[in-house]
Amino acid sequence: MVKLKNNIDAWQRIQAVNAKNKRKGIAQAIMSRAQMLAPVDTGALKQSVRLVDNGDTTSVVFGGGDVPYAKRRHYENKKNPQTLNYLEKAGESVKKQVDFKGGLR
Repeated sequence: MVKLKNNIDAWQRIQAVNAKNKRKGIAQAIMSRAQMLAPVDTGALKQSVRLVDNGDTTSVVFGGGDVPYAKRRHYENKKNPQTLNYLEKAGESVKKQVDFKGGLR
């Protein structure tokens, strides 16, 4: 007689960890690309970037305490108009490189 062990709970936990790691890897790629595309004056904007884990999502966030202008720089920049929408451009760029079944290509 053959006994089969049900490991579905363990498999689900592993899949959840794999999904979180994949999400974090993609967010890190977006963060790196956004840092390259972000406008530079003092460097404070690039230094302010961080990942925020929200449970089922991971966000790339610029700004905070010393950089209250981060959101404005994303949408408005007369001095460096080529850097407009730098975070969105980073996301779109990484999106083109993502294999949604296996992670980054």
